[in-house]
Formats: sequence, C-alpha cells, structure tokens
Amino acid sequence: MLVLAENEPPVSSHGATRVLIPAHFENDLTELALQCGVELIPYDADGQLIRNGAGARALFRWWLSADQGDRLIREYPLEWIHTGSAGVDHILTPAFRERTIVLTNSAGVHAPSIAEWVVAMILASEKQLREMFHRQRERRWEKVERNELAGKRILIVGGGRIATEIATRLRPFGVTLTALRRNPVPAVAFDSVLPVSDLYRAAKTSDWMVVAVPLTEETHGLIGRDVFEALPPQARLINVARGEVVDETAMLDALRRGRLAGAVLDVFDEEPLPSDHPFWTMESVVVLPHTTWRSPLVRARQVALFSRNLRSFARGEPLENVVDPARGY
Repeated sequence: MLVLAENEPPVSSHGATRVLIPAHFENDLTELALQCGVELIPYDADGQLIRNGAGARALFRWWLSADQGDRLIREYPLEWIHTGSAGVDHILTPAFRERTIVLTNSAGVHAPSIAEWVVAMILASEKQLREMFHRQRERRWEKVERNELAGKRILIVGGGRIATEIATRLRPFGVTLTALRRNPVPAVAFDSVLPVSDLYRAAKTSDWMVVAVPLTEETHGLIGRDVFEALPPQARLINVARGEVVDETAMLDALRRGRLAGAVLDVFDEEPLPSDHPFWTMESVVVLPHTTWRSPLVRARQVALFSRNLRSFARGEPLENVVDPARGY
C-alpha cells in the first residue's frame, strides 16, 4: 500500500479526474488516488470497465491487445496513457496517432530482472551447465574444463536501460562491452558505443550478441542473414527485445549450418512458440517463454513509477518516461 506524503491531506474524489487502471492494481493505488483527487476506474483482462468510466482522461494500459487498446482510445477522451511494457510498438496504432495523447512507458522497470537472466544464460552456456546436469542424472563422474568469461567480447545491440543493466552486471567478469545505439554517445557502462551502422563490423569480433532494442521500423529485421554471416562461428545470440528484430528464418539456417553456435531466445515472431517449431528440440537453442522480465520486484517498481506519474499528471507537472511516437521509444 502506498504511503501518503507527509502534510498532504486526502482530497475528495467528487468531480475527480477518472483514470482507467488494471483491476489488480486498484488496492495499491487507492490511497494515492484519494490524495490526488483522482477516481480509479478498474478494468478486467479484456479491457472491460468494472465501473462507469465516462470522461476518463488517463489509462494505465496493461497487456491489452491492439484492438482492445484502440477501443478505449476511441471511447474515452484520454490525454495520457501509461503502459506497463517498455516496448510500445503494439500501442502506436493509427487510432493512437490520430489523437494527441501523451504516452509514457515502463522502461527500466523490467531491466534488472532481464539483465540477470542474460548473465545467467551466458554463464550457463560458457560453463555448459546443461551438459553437467545430464551427467549428474547419468551418475557420470568426469572432470571437465570450461570457459571463463574474462576476455569475452560482448556486443549489445541497444544502449538503453536494459543494455546498461546487462553491462553493469557483466563488467566484473572482465569482458569487453560494446553497445550499438542510434545516438552513439559514450557511456561509462560500456567500453565503446558505436552507431548502428557499425553493426556488421562489430559483429565480426563478437563472442556474444545481445539484442536489446525496441521494435521500430528501423529495427524490424535488423539482425538478418548478413549479420549471421559476419558473426564468428563460435558466437552466440541472446534476444530479449522483440522477435521481429531478428530474422528467425535466417537465424534457424545459421544454427543448422553451424554459422551460429547457439541462441537464447525469450521472444519470437509468434507467441506462444508453436509446439512443432524446430527451436524446441535444437540442442543449441534455449527457449524461454517471454519471461525474463518477470520477478516479484517488478510489481513494486511498476506501482512506484505509475504513482509518481499519476501524482505529476494530477498536478499538471512533467511525466517520466515520455515516449516519442516518431521514434517509437
């Protein structure tokens, strides 16, 4: 439960601004809503309002489909939408662009959990933990020699909060960290920051490629056949961005031909991944069900971020994490 700020009394909700929120967040936000003079209107998993939301000016959007979100945009005079996701490609529909709505996202909320998964998967691969677990089940006592991370060259396609969290956690292992971003401004988290135009050159010397960019018109299919041909054969790829950023057909071909040593995939073109997809049975592929963002701490960060923005919205103050629809992030 959110604690009211000191010396700031609750405000009556009579004539209050109506804000549409996911029903499961109502209890977390009730005290703040009273404080800010906001009326919370909960909706269910299908986007159906539980109470009358006439005149609602804001929406906390939570895993609604594009059609469900568009319906709310058309039905209510929304001025602000906050999404529980970092990516906004599913929100920037023609219906959204027809209106003048401020959009904020949850960039940074999921980053710590995603970063830990990336580190875990790199370590698991370099130490070949899957093979070690097999040997234990077979009761095989065999001494092994495994790689260390020191000296590994890790290319992170993206330079935002997820990329920064990944780099911060990997640095103590003695790796070389390169980030690719649209605006290649040097950052302390990375050894070097390069423009996206250097993708192929940077790929040629990378042991790991971690894909962590938003899905936009520019990044759709960014990691394609030419990139897989540029990567060294021992290189591995991790995708925690969106499935459409990577050309799955080209990646599958590269894996089958040995042009790519392995892949850890948390996102796919089609989700859930069809049960007959080759990725399920390939020893070189780890399939994760779009789950690296999940952790018990994510909810608390979600509530804290939305609460700060809700307070600012009620006061007419600038919001955090404002998205530029033209850029897509």
